[in-house]
Amino acid sequence: MRAITNKISKATSTPKGKIIFFGIVIGLLAISAGALVYWSFYRKQIVRTKLEDAVRKKSKGLYQVHYDKLAMDEVAGDLVVTNFSIQYDPAKYKAMQEAGSTPPALLKIHIPSIIVSGVKTPRALLNKEIVGKNLQIINPVIDIIYTYAGRDSARNVPTKEVYEEILGDLNLIKIDSLLISNASITTRDIKTGEIKVELKHTSVQLQDVMVDSTAWADTTRLFFSKQADIRASGISWKSREKPYLFGLDSVHLNSTSKQVRIGGFHIDPLLAEDAFIRSLPRQEDRFDFSIKGITISNMDFPALFNEEIFADSIKVETASFKIYRDLGYKSGIRGPVKIFPHQSLLKIPVPFRLKKLVLANTFIEYKERAVISRQAGKVQFYQTNAVITNLTNRQDAAAVNNTLTVDIRTRFLNKAPLRVIWKFYLFNPDGRFDITGNLGAMDATQVNALTVPMAPARIENGRINALSFNLAGNSSNMTGDVKLLYKDLKVSLLQKDEETRKLEKKKLASFAANIAIKNSNPSGKKDEVRTAHVNFKRDKHRSIFHLSWKSLYTGIKESAGIKNK
Repeated sequence: MRAITNKISKATSTPKGKIIFFGIVIGLLAISAGALVYWSFYRKQIVRTKLEDAVRKKSKGLYQVHYDKLAMDEVAGDLVVTNFSIQYDPAKYKAMQEAGSTPPALLKIHIPSIIVSGVKTPRALLNKEIVGKNLQIINPVIDIIYTYAGRDSARNVPTKEVYEEILGDLNLIKIDSLLISNASITTRDIKTGEIKVELKHTSVQLQDVMVDSTAWADTTRLFFSKQADIRASGISWKSREKPYLFGLDSVHLNSTSKQVRIGGFHIDPLLAEDAFIRSLPRQEDRFDFSIKGITISNMDFPALFNEEIFADSIKVETASFKIYRDLGYKSGIRGPVKIFPHQSLLKIPVPFRLKKLVLANTFIEYKERAVISRQAGKVQFYQTNAVITNLTNRQDAAAVNNTLTVDIRTRFLNKAPLRVIWKFYLFNPDGRFDITGNLGAMDATQVNALTVPMAPARIENGRINALSFNLAGNSSNMTGDVKLLYKDLKVSLLQKDEETRKLEKKKLASFAANIAIKNSNPSGKKDEVRTAHVNFKRDKHRSIFHLSWKSLYTGIKESAGIKNK
Protein backbone atom coordinates (compact mmCIF):
# COMPACT_ATOMS: atom_id res chain seq x y z
CA MET A 1 0.00 0.00 0.00
CA ARG A 2 2.91 2.30 0.73
CA ALA A 3 4.13 1.87 -2.83
CA ILE A 4 0.73 2.76 -4.22
CA THR A 5 0.23 5.75 -1.91
CA ASN A 6 3.68 7.05 -2.79
CA LYS A 7 2.77 6.84 -6.47
CA ILE A 8 -0.52 8.56 -5.73
CA SER A 9 1.46 11.36 -4.11
CA LYS A 10 3.50 11.68 -7.28
CA ALA A 11 0.39 11.74 -9.42
CA THR A 12 -1.25 14.42 -7.31
CA SER A 13 1.65 16.86 -7.37
CA THR A 14 -0.10 18.91 -10.09
CA PRO A 15 -3.73 20.02 -10.64
CA LYS A 16 -4.10 17.57 -13.52
CA GLY A 17 -2.61 14.89 -11.32
CA LYS A 18 -5.49 15.42 -8.90
CA ILE A 19 -7.93 14.70 -11.73
CA ILE A 20 -6.06 11.48 -12.43
CA PHE A 21 -6.14 10.61 -8.74
CA PHE A 22 -9.92 11.02 -8.72
CA GLY A 23 -10.05 8.73 -11.75
CA ILE A 24 -8.02 6.07 -9.99
CA VAL A 25 -10.30 6.32 -6.95
CA ILE A 26 -13.33 5.86 -9.20
CA GLY A 27 -11.69 2.84 -10.77
CA LEU A 28 -10.91 1.35 -7.38
CA LEU A 29 -14.54 1.79 -6.38
CA ALA A 30 -15.59 -0.24 -9.37
CA ILE A 31 -13.02 -2.93 -8.64
CA SER A 32 -14.08 -3.10 -4.99
CA ALA A 33 -17.54 -4.01 -6.19
CA GLY A 34 -16.03 -6.54 -8.57
CA ALA A 35 -13.99 -8.01 -5.75
CA LEU A 36 -17.18 -8.48 -3.74
CA VAL A 37 -18.62 -10.55 -6.56
CA TYR A 38 -15.46 -12.59 -6.85
CA TRP A 39 -15.22 -13.48 -3.20
CA SER A 40 -18.95 -14.05 -2.84
CA PHE A 41 -19.05 -16.69 -5.57
CA TYR A 42 -16.44 -18.65 -3.65
CA ARG A 43 -18.96 -18.99 -0.82
CA LYS A 44 -18.07 -22.63 -0.17
CA GLN A 45 -14.41 -21.76 0.34
CA ILE A 46 -14.44 -18.20 1.70
CA VAL A 47 -16.51 -16.80 4.50
CA ARG A 48 -18.10 -13.36 4.54
CA THR A 49 -15.08 -11.79 6.25
CA LYS A 50 -12.61 -12.85 3.56
CA LEU A 51 -12.97 -9.60 1.61
CA GLU A 52 -12.45 -7.54 4.74
CA ASP A 53 -9.35 -9.57 5.60
CA ALA A 54 -8.02 -9.18 2.05
CA VAL A 55 -8.36 -5.39 2.08
CA ARG A 56 -6.85 -5.17 5.56
CA LYS A 57 -3.89 -7.30 4.46
CA LYS A 58 -3.42 -5.37 1.20
CA SER A 59 -3.26 -2.04 3.04
CA LYS A 60 -1.12 -3.46 5.86
CA GLY A 61 -3.99 -2.98 8.26
CA LEU A 62 -4.63 0.68 7.43
CA TYR A 63 -8.05 0.21 5.82
CA GLN A 64 -11.13 -1.68 6.93
CA VAL A 65 -14.16 -2.65 4.84
CA HIS A 66 -17.72 -2.76 6.16
CA TYR A 67 -21.12 -3.35 4.57
CA ASP A 68 -24.58 -3.94 5.98
CA LYS A 69 -26.05 -6.41 3.52
CA LEU A 70 -24.93 -8.52 0.60
CA ALA A 71 -27.73 -10.08 -1.48
CA MET A 72 -26.81 -12.44 -4.32
CA ASP A 73 -28.59 -14.34 -7.09
CA GLU A 74 -26.02 -16.89 -8.26
CA VAL A 75 -28.09 -18.08 -11.22
CA ALA A 76 -28.61 -14.62 -12.69
CA GLY A 77 -25.23 -13.41 -11.55
CA ASP A 78 -26.68 -10.44 -9.66
CA LEU A 79 -25.32 -8.83 -6.53
CA VAL A 80 -26.54 -5.97 -4.34
CA VAL A 81 -24.42 -4.49 -1.56
CA THR A 82 -25.79 -1.83 0.78
CA ASN A 83 -23.86 0.70 2.86
CA PHE A 84 -20.42 -0.31 1.66
CA SER A 85 -17.61 1.67 3.31
CA ILE A 86 -13.84 1.85 3.44
CA GLN A 87 -12.38 3.58 6.50
CA TYR A 88 -8.83 4.04 7.66
CA ASP A 89 -7.87 2.87 11.16
CA PRO A 90 -6.71 5.91 13.23
CA ALA A 91 -4.58 3.69 15.49
CA LYS A 92 -2.82 2.10 12.53
CA TYR A 93 -2.32 5.52 10.94
CA LYS A 94 -0.68 6.78 14.14
CA ALA A 95 1.61 3.76 14.20
CA MET A 96 2.61 4.42 10.58
CA GLN A 97 3.40 8.03 11.52
CA GLU A 98 5.64 6.89 14.35
CA ALA A 99 7.36 4.42 12.03
CA GLY A 100 8.05 7.15 9.45
CA SER A 101 5.83 5.54 6.80
CA THR A 102 2.96 8.04 6.76
CA PRO A 103 0.87 7.76 3.56
CA PRO A 104 0.46 11.00 1.55
CA ALA A 105 -3.32 10.67 1.57
CA LEU A 106 -6.07 8.84 3.41
CA LEU A 107 -9.43 7.74 2.04
CA LYS A 108 -12.91 7.61 3.50
CA ILE A 109 -15.46 6.07 1.15
CA HIS A 110 -19.13 5.39 1.72
CA ILE A 111 -21.44 3.93 -0.94
CA PRO A 112 -25.12 3.47 -0.03
CA SER A 113 -25.73 1.01 -2.87
CA ILE A 114 -23.69 -1.13 -5.26
CA ILE A 115 -25.60 -3.13 -7.87
CA VAL A 116 -23.93 -5.72 -10.11
CA SER A 117 -25.82 -7.69 -12.75
CA GLY A 118 -25.09 -10.42 -15.28
CA VAL A 119 -21.89 -11.79 -13.78
CA LYS A 120 -20.82 -15.06 -15.41
CA THR A 121 -20.27 -17.28 -12.39
CA PRO A 122 -18.39 -20.18 -14.07
CA ARG A 123 -15.74 -17.83 -15.46
CA ALA A 124 -15.23 -16.38 -12.01
CA LEU A 125 -14.79 -19.84 -10.52
CA LEU A 126 -12.71 -21.52 -13.23
CA ASN A 127 -10.73 -18.76 -14.94
CA LYS A 128 -10.40 -16.12 -12.25
CA GLU A 129 -12.26 -13.69 -14.51
CA ILE A 130 -14.99 -11.28 -13.52
CA VAL A 131 -17.18 -10.75 -16.59
CA GLY A 132 -20.49 -8.95 -16.14
CA LYS A 133 -23.04 -6.71 -17.79
CA ASN A 134 -23.61 -3.77 -15.50
CA LEU A 135 -22.13 -2.21 -12.39
CA GLN A 136 -23.86 0.69 -10.64
CA ILE A 137 -22.31 2.68 -7.82
CA ILE A 138 -24.97 4.97 -6.39
CA ASN A 139 -24.43 8.16 -4.36
CA PRO A 140 -20.82 7.50 -3.30
CA VAL A 141 -19.18 9.93 -0.89
CA ILE A 142 -15.40 10.03 -1.23
CA ASP A 143 -13.24 11.99 1.19
CA ILE A 144 -9.54 12.32 0.30
CA ILE A 145 -7.52 13.58 3.26
CA TYR A 146 -4.06 14.93 2.46
CA THR A 147 -1.38 14.32 5.09
CA TYR A 148 1.31 16.08 2.99
CA ALA A 149 3.72 13.30 3.89
CA GLY A 150 5.49 10.65 1.85
CA ARG A 151 7.91 10.97 -1.00
CA ASP A 152 7.12 13.17 -3.99
CA SER A 153 8.64 13.34 -7.46
CA ALA A 154 7.66 12.10 -10.92
CA ARG A 155 4.28 13.09 -12.28
CA ASN A 156 3.65 10.10 -14.52
CA VAL A 157 0.76 7.90 -13.53
CA PRO A 158 1.97 4.29 -13.05
CA THR A 159 -0.75 2.82 -15.27
CA LYS A 160 0.66 -0.67 -15.56
CA GLU A 161 1.28 -0.95 -11.84
CA VAL A 162 -2.21 0.37 -11.11
CA TYR A 163 -3.79 -2.30 -13.32
CA GLU A 164 -1.73 -4.97 -11.54
CA GLU A 165 -2.89 -3.73 -8.15
CA ILE A 166 -6.51 -3.68 -9.34
CA LEU A 167 -6.41 -7.21 -10.74
CA GLY A 168 -4.68 -8.85 -7.80
CA ASP A 169 -5.05 -12.62 -8.35
CA LEU A 170 -7.57 -12.15 -11.17
CA ASN A 171 -6.73 -12.51 -14.85
CA LEU A 172 -9.50 -10.29 -16.21
CA ILE A 173 -12.19 -7.86 -15.14
CA LYS A 174 -14.64 -6.98 -17.91
CA ILE A 175 -17.90 -5.05 -17.54
CA ASP A 176 -20.15 -3.85 -20.34
CA SER A 177 -21.31 -0.74 -18.50
CA LEU A 178 -20.18 1.04 -15.34
CA LEU A 179 -22.28 3.87 -13.92
CA ILE A 180 -21.29 6.00 -10.97
CA SER A 181 -24.12 8.37 -10.16
CA ASN A 182 -24.28 11.48 -7.97
CA ALA A 183 -20.83 11.14 -6.44
CA SER A 184 -19.51 13.67 -3.96
CA ILE A 185 -15.72 14.00 -3.84
CA THR A 186 -13.80 16.26 -1.49
CA THR A 187 -10.17 16.74 -0.59
CA ARG A 188 -9.18 18.26 2.72
CA ASP A 189 -6.22 19.10 4.93
CA ILE A 190 -5.77 16.61 7.78
CA LYS A 191 -4.60 19.32 10.20
CA THR A 192 -7.27 21.95 9.65
CA GLY A 193 -10.05 19.87 8.13
CA GLU A 194 -10.48 22.64 5.56
CA ILE A 195 -11.89 21.51 2.22
CA LYS A 196 -9.40 22.11 -0.58
CA VAL A 197 -11.26 20.79 -3.63
CA GLU A 198 -14.91 19.80 -3.90
CA LEU A 199 -16.67 17.99 -6.74
CA LYS A 200 -20.46 18.07 -6.55
CA HIS A 201 -23.04 15.77 -8.16
CA THR A 202 -20.47 13.90 -10.21
CA SER A 203 -21.54 11.13 -12.59
CA VAL A 204 -19.34 8.77 -14.57
CA GLN A 205 -20.50 6.40 -17.29
CA LEU A 206 -17.97 3.97 -18.76
CA GLN A 207 -18.68 1.55 -21.61
CA ASP A 208 -16.77 -1.64 -22.40
CA VAL A 209 -14.56 -1.63 -19.32
CA MET A 210 -11.70 -4.11 -19.39
CA VAL A 211 -8.80 -4.56 -17.00
CA ASP A 212 -6.21 -7.15 -18.01
CA SER A 213 -2.59 -7.46 -19.07
CA THR A 214 -3.21 -5.72 -22.42
CA ALA A 215 -5.83 -3.07 -21.64
CA TRP A 216 -3.42 -0.81 -19.76
CA ALA A 217 -1.43 -0.22 -22.96
CA ASP A 218 -4.50 0.40 -25.15
CA THR A 219 -4.30 4.11 -26.02
CA THR A 220 -7.92 4.09 -27.23
CA ARG A 221 -9.12 3.45 -23.68
CA LEU A 222 -9.79 5.99 -20.94
CA PHE A 223 -10.16 4.69 -17.38
CA PHE A 224 -9.82 1.21 -18.95
CA SER A 225 -12.97 1.89 -21.03
CA LYS A 226 -13.72 2.42 -24.71
CA GLN A 227 -16.18 5.25 -24.02
CA ALA A 228 -16.22 7.63 -21.07
CA ASP A 229 -18.77 10.29 -20.19
CA ILE A 230 -18.03 12.32 -17.06
CA ARG A 231 -20.18 15.10 -15.60
CA ALA A 232 -19.94 17.29 -12.51
CA SER A 233 -22.32 20.07 -11.55
CA GLY A 234 -19.50 21.96 -9.91
CA ILE A 235 -15.85 21.87 -8.89
CA SER A 236 -14.46 24.44 -6.47
CA TRP A 237 -11.24 25.11 -4.61
CA LYS A 238 -9.67 27.91 -2.58
CA SER A 239 -6.40 29.68 -3.20
CA ARG A 240 -3.68 28.79 -0.73
CA GLU A 241 -2.12 32.25 -0.62
CA LYS A 242 -4.83 34.85 -1.30
CA PRO A 243 -8.56 35.17 -0.51
CA TYR A 244 -9.89 33.71 -3.77
CA LEU A 245 -12.40 30.99 -4.56
CA PHE A 246 -11.98 29.23 -7.90
CA GLY A 247 -14.83 27.35 -9.51
CA LEU A 248 -15.91 25.32 -12.52
CA ASP A 249 -19.62 24.95 -13.28
CA SER A 250 -21.37 22.18 -15.26
CA VAL A 251 -18.33 20.23 -16.41
CA HIS A 252 -18.91 17.59 -19.12
CA LEU A 253 -16.19 15.39 -20.65
CA ASN A 254 -17.02 13.00 -23.49
CA SER A 255 -14.31 10.78 -24.95
CA THR A 256 -16.34 9.88 -28.06
CA SER A 257 -16.80 13.47 -29.23
CA LYS A 258 -13.38 14.46 -27.83
CA GLN A 259 -15.03 17.50 -26.29
CA VAL A 260 -15.03 19.18 -22.92
CA ARG A 261 -17.87 21.58 -22.15
CA ILE A 262 -17.76 23.84 -19.11
CA GLY A 263 -20.66 26.06 -18.14
CA GLY A 264 -18.35 28.54 -16.50
CA PHE A 265 -15.03 29.21 -14.82
CA HIS A 266 -14.76 31.95 -12.22
CA ILE A 267 -12.24 33.52 -9.88
CA ASP A 268 -14.16 35.11 -7.01
CA PRO A 269 -12.42 37.38 -4.49
CA LEU A 270 -13.73 36.57 -1.02
CA LEU A 271 -13.40 40.17 0.20
CA ALA A 272 -14.65 43.52 -1.09
CA GLU A 273 -12.16 45.74 -2.94
CA ASP A 274 -10.70 47.76 -0.06
CA ALA A 275 -10.82 44.88 2.43
CA PHE A 276 -9.07 42.63 -0.08
CA ILE A 277 -6.29 45.18 -0.68
CA ARG A 278 -5.76 45.65 3.08
CA SER A 279 -5.39 41.88 3.53
CA LEU A 280 -2.29 41.80 1.29
CA PRO A 281 1.28 42.27 2.54
CA ARG A 282 2.08 44.58 -0.38
CA GLN A 283 0.43 46.42 -3.26
CA GLU A 284 -1.03 43.95 -5.76
CA ASP A 285 -3.92 43.55 -8.18
CA ARG A 286 -7.32 42.15 -7.21
CA PHE A 287 -8.87 39.88 -9.85
CA ASP A 288 -12.55 39.19 -10.46
CA PHE A 289 -12.96 36.92 -13.50
CA SER A 290 -15.96 35.14 -15.01
CA ILE A 291 -15.80 33.02 -18.17
CA LYS A 292 -18.95 31.34 -19.50
CA GLY A 293 -19.78 28.87 -22.25
CA ILE A 294 -16.41 27.12 -22.65
CA THR A 295 -16.00 24.43 -25.32
CA ILE A 296 -12.74 22.54 -25.79
CA SER A 297 -12.63 20.66 -29.12
CA ASN A 298 -10.60 17.65 -30.22
CA MET A 299 -9.18 17.05 -26.76
CA ASP A 300 -6.60 14.28 -26.50
CA PHE A 301 -8.05 12.48 -23.46
CA PRO A 302 -5.35 9.81 -23.06
CA ALA A 303 -2.80 12.63 -22.99
CA LEU A 304 -4.96 14.63 -20.55
CA PHE A 305 -4.97 11.83 -18.01
CA ASN A 306 -1.24 11.45 -18.48
CA GLU A 307 -0.94 15.11 -17.44
CA GLU A 308 -0.58 16.56 -20.93
CA ILE A 309 -3.04 18.99 -22.54
CA PHE A 310 -3.39 18.81 -26.32
CA ALA A 311 -6.44 20.26 -28.08
CA ASP A 312 -7.37 22.06 -31.28
CA SER A 313 -9.40 24.94 -29.90
CA ILE A 314 -11.14 26.56 -26.96
CA LYS A 315 -14.14 28.80 -27.59
CA VAL A 316 -15.65 31.11 -24.98
CA GLU A 317 -19.15 32.55 -25.43
CA THR A 318 -18.81 35.46 -23.02
CA ALA A 319 -16.41 36.65 -20.34
CA SER A 320 -15.69 39.42 -17.86
CA PHE A 321 -12.24 40.36 -16.53
CA LYS A 322 -12.02 42.97 -13.77
CA ILE A 323 -8.76 44.09 -12.18
CA TYR A 324 -8.44 46.57 -9.31
CA ARG A 325 -5.36 48.22 -7.81
CA ASP A 326 -4.88 50.89 -5.14
CA LEU A 327 -1.72 52.86 -5.95
CA GLY A 328 -1.74 54.45 -2.50
CA TYR A 329 -1.53 51.18 -0.57
CA LYS A 330 1.97 50.18 0.62
CA SER A 331 3.55 51.63 -2.48
CA GLY A 332 7.01 51.49 -0.90
CA ILE A 333 6.97 47.70 -0.45
CA ARG A 334 8.38 46.01 -3.54
CA GLY A 335 7.04 42.67 -4.63
CA PRO A 336 8.90 39.98 -6.57
CA VAL A 337 10.23 40.58 -10.07
CA LYS A 338 7.38 40.05 -12.53
CA ILE A 339 7.75 37.83 -15.56
CA PHE A 340 5.73 38.23 -18.74
CA PRO A 341 2.70 36.04 -19.60
CA HIS A 342 4.52 34.07 -22.30
CA GLN A 343 7.35 33.42 -19.85
CA SER A 344 4.82 32.19 -17.28
CA LEU A 345 3.46 29.69 -19.80
CA LEU A 346 6.86 28.06 -20.03
CA LYS A 347 6.92 27.48 -16.27
CA ILE A 348 3.69 25.47 -16.25
CA PRO A 349 4.80 21.90 -15.36
CA VAL A 350 2.13 20.28 -17.54
CA PRO A 351 3.05 20.08 -21.25
CA PHE A 352 0.34 21.68 -23.39
CA ARG A 353 -0.39 22.69 -26.95
CA LEU A 354 -3.49 24.61 -28.04
CA LYS A 355 -3.88 25.78 -31.62
CA LYS A 356 -6.51 28.46 -31.01
CA LEU A 357 -8.38 30.20 -28.19
CA VAL A 358 -11.37 32.36 -29.19
CA LEU A 359 -12.95 34.86 -26.78
CA ALA A 360 -16.26 36.46 -27.75
CA ASN A 361 -18.37 39.23 -26.21
CA THR A 362 -15.88 39.99 -23.46
CA PHE A 363 -15.78 42.90 -21.01
CA ILE A 364 -12.42 44.06 -19.62
CA GLU A 365 -11.91 46.62 -16.87
CA TYR A 366 -8.78 47.90 -15.18
CA LYS A 367 -9.71 50.05 -12.19
CA GLU A 368 -6.99 52.07 -10.49
CA ARG A 369 -7.30 54.21 -7.36
CA ALA A 370 -4.95 57.17 -7.65
CA VAL A 371 -2.58 58.43 -4.96
CA ILE A 372 -3.38 62.16 -5.22
CA SER A 373 -7.11 62.27 -5.93
CA ARG A 374 -7.89 58.99 -4.08
CA GLN A 375 -10.49 58.48 -6.78
CA ALA A 376 -10.66 55.46 -9.04
CA GLY A 377 -10.40 55.64 -12.80
CA LYS A 378 -11.60 52.82 -15.02
CA VAL A 379 -10.07 51.76 -18.31
CA GLN A 380 -12.88 49.75 -19.90
CA PHE A 381 -13.13 47.72 -23.07
CA TYR A 382 -16.53 46.58 -24.34
CA GLN A 383 -17.61 43.99 -26.91
CA THR A 384 -14.13 42.52 -26.97
CA ASN A 385 -13.39 39.66 -29.35
CA ALA A 386 -9.98 38.03 -29.29
CA VAL A 387 -8.24 35.21 -31.14
CA ILE A 388 -5.14 33.71 -29.53
CA THR A 389 -3.08 31.27 -31.60
CA ASN A 390 -0.18 28.91 -30.91
CA LEU A 391 -0.43 28.50 -27.15
CA THR A 392 2.27 26.04 -26.10
CA ASN A 393 5.12 25.44 -23.69
CA ARG A 394 6.72 22.68 -25.78
CA GLN A 395 10.07 23.45 -27.34
CA ASP A 396 9.45 21.09 -30.28
CA ALA A 397 6.28 23.01 -31.19
CA ALA A 398 8.01 26.38 -30.70
CA ALA A 399 10.83 25.25 -32.98
CA VAL A 400 8.27 25.14 -35.81
CA ASN A 401 6.47 28.35 -34.80
CA ASN A 402 7.67 30.40 -31.83
CA THR A 403 5.15 33.26 -32.16
CA LEU A 404 2.11 33.38 -29.88
CA THR A 405 -0.33 35.90 -31.38
CA VAL A 406 -3.20 37.72 -29.66
CA ASP A 407 -5.50 39.62 -32.04
CA ILE A 408 -7.99 41.84 -30.17
CA ARG A 409 -10.90 43.89 -31.52
CA THR A 410 -12.80 45.93 -28.97
CA ARG A 411 -14.46 49.26 -28.13
CA PHE A 412 -12.41 51.57 -25.91
CA LEU A 413 -14.68 53.00 -23.17
CA ASN A 414 -17.51 51.79 -25.43
CA LYS A 415 -16.84 54.94 -27.52
CA ALA A 416 -14.29 54.13 -30.23
CA PRO A 417 -13.13 51.00 -32.08
CA LEU A 418 -9.72 49.68 -31.07
CA ARG A 419 -7.63 46.90 -32.57
CA VAL A 420 -4.49 45.62 -30.86
CA ILE A 421 -2.18 42.80 -31.95
CA TRP A 422 0.27 41.31 -29.47
CA LYS A 423 3.07 39.02 -30.61
CA PHE A 424 4.97 37.04 -27.99
CA TYR A 425 8.17 35.22 -28.93
CA LEU A 426 8.26 31.92 -27.05
CA PHE A 427 11.52 30.81 -25.44
CA ASN A 428 13.13 34.17 -26.25
CA PRO A 429 15.73 34.67 -23.48
CA ASP A 430 14.91 38.38 -23.18
CA GLY A 431 11.11 37.94 -23.13
CA ARG A 432 10.61 39.78 -26.42
CA PHE A 433 7.12 40.87 -27.48
CA ASP A 434 5.58 43.40 -29.91
CA ILE A 435 2.38 45.47 -29.82
CA THR A 436 0.69 47.28 -32.69
CA GLY A 437 -2.64 49.05 -32.49
CA ASN A 438 -5.09 51.56 -33.92
CA LEU A 439 -7.80 53.57 -32.15
CA GLY A 440 -10.66 55.22 -34.05
CA ALA A 441 -12.11 58.70 -33.66
CA MET A 442 -13.84 59.93 -30.50
CA ASP A 443 -14.63 63.10 -28.55
CA ALA A 444 -11.62 63.85 -26.35
CA THR A 445 -13.82 64.77 -23.38
CA GLN A 446 -14.96 61.14 -23.20
CA VAL A 447 -11.52 60.25 -21.82
CA ASN A 448 -12.22 62.28 -18.66
CA ALA A 449 -13.36 59.09 -16.94
CA LEU A 450 -9.64 58.25 -16.89
CA THR A 451 -7.85 61.58 -16.78
CA VAL A 452 -9.79 63.21 -13.93
CA PRO A 453 -9.00 60.62 -11.22
CA MET A 454 -5.66 59.44 -12.62
CA ALA A 455 -3.87 62.57 -13.91
CA PRO A 456 -5.67 64.52 -12.34
CA ALA A 457 -6.72 66.62 -15.35
CA ARG A 458 -9.93 67.39 -17.20
CA ILE A 459 -10.19 67.72 -20.98
CA GLU A 460 -12.43 70.71 -21.67
CA ASN A 461 -12.52 70.42 -25.44
CA GLY A 462 -11.03 68.47 -28.32
CA ARG A 463 -11.39 65.72 -30.85
CA ILE A 464 -9.26 62.58 -31.14
CA ASN A 465 -9.09 61.62 -34.81
CA ALA A 466 -6.84 58.57 -34.51
CA LEU A 467 -4.20 56.90 -32.38
CA SER A 468 -1.66 54.42 -33.74
CA PHE A 469 1.30 52.75 -32.06
CA ASN A 470 4.02 50.23 -32.83
CA LEU A 471 5.98 49.15 -29.76
CA ALA A 472 8.58 46.47 -28.97
CA GLY A 473 9.20 45.30 -25.42
CA ASN A 474 11.55 43.06 -23.50
CA SER A 475 12.64 42.43 -19.93
CA SER A 476 14.49 45.79 -19.79
CA ASN A 477 12.45 48.40 -21.67
CA MET A 478 9.95 49.24 -24.38
CA THR A 479 10.69 51.25 -27.51
CA GLY A 480 8.69 52.33 -30.53
CA ASP A 481 6.54 54.99 -32.15
CA VAL A 482 3.25 56.54 -31.03
CA LYS A 483 1.17 58.88 -33.19
CA LEU A 484 -1.87 60.73 -31.82
CA LEU A 485 -3.94 62.79 -34.26
CA TYR A 486 -6.22 65.30 -32.55
CA LYS A 487 -7.69 68.78 -32.90
CA ASP A 488 -8.59 71.75 -30.66
CA LEU A 489 -7.41 70.17 -27.42
CA LYS A 490 -7.87 72.17 -24.21
CA VAL A 491 -7.23 70.85 -20.69
CA SER A 492 -7.60 71.93 -17.07
CA LEU A 493 -5.21 70.66 -14.40
CA LEU A 494 -6.87 69.72 -11.11
CA GLN A 495 -5.96 69.64 -7.44
CA LYS A 496 -7.80 68.44 -4.35
CA ASP A 497 -9.27 71.17 -2.16
CA GLU A 498 -8.21 70.49 1.45
CA GLU A 499 -11.56 71.61 2.87
CA THR A 500 -14.08 70.20 0.42
CA ARG A 501 -11.87 67.22 -0.57
CA LYS A 502 -13.05 67.81 -4.14
CA LEU A 503 -10.94 68.25 -7.26
CA GLU A 504 -10.76 71.90 -8.28
CA LYS A 505 -9.20 73.58 -11.32
CA LYS A 506 -5.68 75.00 -10.95
CA LYS A 507 -6.17 78.13 -13.04
CA LEU A 508 -2.58 79.31 -13.41
CA ALA A 509 -1.21 75.82 -13.99
CA SER A 510 -3.97 75.11 -16.50
CA PHE A 511 -3.16 78.30 -18.38
CA ALA A 512 0.50 77.33 -18.54
CA ALA A 513 -0.36 73.80 -19.59
CA ASN A 514 -2.50 74.96 -22.50
CA ILE A 515 0.37 77.15 -23.67
CA ALA A 516 2.75 74.19 -23.53
CA ILE A 517 0.34 71.72 -25.11
CA LYS A 518 0.01 71.91 -28.87
CA ASN A 519 -3.73 72.01 -29.40
CA SER A 520 -3.70 70.02 -32.64
CA ASN A 521 -1.66 67.35 -34.42
CA PRO A 522 -0.87 68.23 -37.12
CA SER A 523 -0.80 71.88 -36.07
CA GLY A 524 -1.88 73.09 -39.51
CA LYS A 525 -2.79 71.77 -42.91
CA LYS A 526 0.76 72.04 -44.21
CA ASP A 527 2.50 70.91 -41.02
CA GLU A 528 3.96 67.45 -40.61
CA VAL A 529 2.37 64.97 -38.23
CA ARG A 530 4.27 64.71 -34.96
CA THR A 531 5.32 61.17 -34.06
CA ALA A 532 6.66 60.35 -30.60
CA HIS A 533 9.65 58.03 -30.29
CA VAL A 534 9.35 56.14 -27.02
CA ASN A 535 12.08 54.55 -24.91
CA PHE A 536 10.57 53.63 -21.56
CA LYS A 537 12.54 51.79 -18.88
CA ARG A 538 10.71 48.89 -17.32
CA ASP A 539 9.86 48.64 -13.62
CA LYS A 540 10.61 44.93 -13.12
CA HIS A 541 8.25 44.74 -10.17
CA ARG A 542 5.24 45.71 -12.31
CA SER A 543 3.32 43.76 -14.92
CA ILE A 544 3.56 43.72 -18.71
CA PHE A 545 0.37 45.79 -18.85
CA HIS A 546 1.95 48.51 -16.70
CA LEU A 547 4.97 48.60 -19.02
CA SER A 548 2.78 48.75 -22.13
CA TRP A 549 0.37 51.39 -20.79
CA LYS A 550 3.12 53.65 -19.42
CA SER A 551 5.02 53.43 -22.71
CA LEU A 552 1.90 54.30 -24.68
CA TYR A 553 1.00 57.12 -22.27
CA THR A 554 4.51 58.54 -22.62
CA GLY A 555 4.10 58.60 -26.39
CA ILE A 556 0.66 60.22 -26.17
CA LYS A 557 2.02 63.04 -24.00
CA GLU A 558 4.94 63.63 -26.36
CA SER A 559 2.55 63.72 -29.32
CA ALA A 560 0.62 66.45 -27.51
CA GLY A 561 3.80 68.46 -26.96
CA ILE A 562 4.27 67.60 -23.29
CA LYS A 563 7.88 66.77 -22.52
CA ASN A 564 8.38 63.76 -20.26
CA LYS A 565 10.71 64.33 -17.36
